[in-house]
Amino acid sequence: MKYIVSRFLVSPDPTNGIIQNTLTGERFEATDEVLKLLSYFKEPHTFTEALKSVRIKSNEVTKVRSFLTSLRTSKFLVPYPENDSARGSSMLTLTNKALVQSTKRTLLSCPSVDLKSIKKHDIVFLGVPFDLGTTGYPGARFAPDRMRELSSDAFEYHADIFDGTARGWFSLEHDRHVFEGRKIVDIGNVILQIGEGFDQFYDRLGKVVDRILQKSAFPVIIGGDHSCSYASIRSFKKKCGRIGTIHIDAHTDLGDLLPGIPNNHGNVFTRVLDENLVQHLYQFGVRGMIGKKLVSKNYSLFPLQQLTVDDGLHQAVAQIDTEVDYYLSLDIDVLDPAIAPGTGTPVPFGMRTETLCKLLSLIASRVTILGFDLVEVNPMVDHGNQTCELANTIVLHLLAAIESREHKKN
Repeated sequence: MKYIVSRFLVSPDPTNGIIQNTLTGERFEATDEVLKLLSYFKEPHTFTEALKSVRIKSNEVTKVRSFLTSLRTSKFLVPYPENDSARGSSMLTLTNKALVQSTKRTLLSCPSVDLKSIKKHDIVFLGVPFDLGTTGYPGARFAPDRMRELSSDAFEYHADIFDGTARGWFSLEHDRHVFEGRKIVDIGNVILQIGEGFDQFYDRLGKVVDRILQKSAFPVIIGGDHSCSYASIRSFKKKCGRIGTIHIDAHTDLGDLLPGIPNNHGNVFTRVLDENLVQHLYQFGVRGMIGKKLVSKNYSLFPLQQLTVDDGLHQAVAQIDTEVDYYLSLDIDVLDPAIAPGTGTPVPFGMRTETLCKLLSLIASRVTILGFDLVEVNPMVDHGNQTCELANTIVLHLLAAIESREHKKN
């Protein structure tokens, strides 16, 4: 029997090796060898003809034939002539299911790489274009790409010609070059399949973070709404075993987990605590009506009014346990909406930028941060890119503060 590539097989972006079955929405990472084999079936051929067309050893024939069978079973190859009977729903993994998709622009104009190319100690930018968990204005899904666009216009990434490490940028605050000798990369956005459930997406996000951590790299995760932090923290728990979380936000995000619909950006830390994912949760900057007050031995709340009194920041940060390493989660709505209007659930009388930067510097100088996310930036309600530009600056400030602690150690 002859087979041909299904007419429902497409490549959303030919530059990144991802192919998609438009009938099912499934995407896969395809190696050059797979693409070459598929290209042979642009015209109808039998499997025997295909095996003769490739240079393989005799002991590899069975393996390649089995692979061709999986292509047929998954409906990537269909009987010729193709008809409606080819519309099956059974899917088998061809290579690895695609987890991320590269983007045209990168944060800070840094190199775009795939997951396999991440190296130890790399700073890895990851976009999470997901806002199905928002209760306010949707649009945070557009933040990763908008922040990339703005930062790549503002920064040029200069790398060493021999090892690809950054030459860095001079920081007036630190009076030295920051990120010098570090490799900074952007692996693109986590893929979102239209119509899939929250937990399916969280699992995909978690797998990406797992791979970053397996490489001993440093993830910088740009959301997206705050519900996504659950998946990232879960991955850190799995990798590190014992970890704390520092949460900076206008809200506590400790809402109830409703039966059947447990996921939204207002209850993400209820889920984190219920599943014992952290040793301790520290929350900074909360203000206004919080719904309820949580009393727990593994929970500490430092409201904004406590941070703005004399020496309030130092006193609060001094209470963070230094025996634990941390994941930091920053919601842009901790800032006053006059400063950062581009967010879905703004709360008046918010934190000043100077206060936030000082808080981040104090935290970074006291404890080890293993990775962080910045969420809830919403370009759809922003004014003149004000919030997106500010978010980029905050990412750089926090990274430089974290690096400064490492620099002092060495």
